[in-house]
Amino acid sequence: MTLGMIKYHLLVLLREPANLIFGLGLPFLNLFIIAGQADGNANMINYFLPIAIVITALVLCFMDSALSHAYARQVKFLRRVKMTPVKSKNYIITGIISRLSVLLLFTATLITVSNLFFDVSLDGKNWLLIGSMLILVFAMFYFIAMFIANALKGAKNSQNLLYIVFFTMIFLINLPTDTLPGIIQTIALNSPLVFAGNLLSAAWLGNNLFYGPYFITTILLTIIFGFLSLKFFKHE
Repeated sequence: MTLGMIKYHLLVLLREPANLIFGLGLPFLNLFIIAGQADGNANMINYFLPIAIVITALVLCFMDSALSHAYARQVKFLRRVKMTPVKSKNYIITGIISRLSVLLLFTATLITVSNLFFDVSLDGKNWLLIGSMLILVFAMFYFIAMFIANALKGAKNSQNLLYIVFFTMIFLINLPTDTLPGIIQTIALNSPLVFAGNLLSAAWLGNNLFYGPYFITTILLTIIFGFLSLKFFKHE
């Protein structure tokens, strides 16, 4: 049953090639663009890598996993799932395993390319810490996205909310925060994407993981939305 659900989630991902191109292809394109602008400056590329990985995790969770779940609600597919032994926690856990395996493969490929072609040093990296923080960041995004995919009564409304939250986070992270109005600046500096980017960057660059609120906030958001995604899981 578990393997069957993992296969289902992977097939859903493969049936949406736009997600693969956007989520997995765009960071590689950006890598080569930044490398060209940096004139081979490995330090700039080194700072870019964790951000690219975090954005890919965000895409996999919001634009693939959660949107496909909302669509499955809309077409009544999950009603059939409800009549099987598959419980909501099995659906969520297998969804995490399937997308996380894709993210880890992508991450390994991106790091390898950066090392071989752009001389990004891998010496002294704490791979256990980096991997742990990547899994934590992914889990936070996944639970937030799954909660949104189930939070509203109409599946179409949940899809629209997913788009709004996703593009708002992407938009705000690209703005110079010191020029934003007070409330917008607060939101921009405290979005889950900012917490995730700072946390994974700290692990990747060997900085203090506990500097600032990023680690504890990410843990709390993961726990809270993990509970909410199970509580509000909808089969229809």
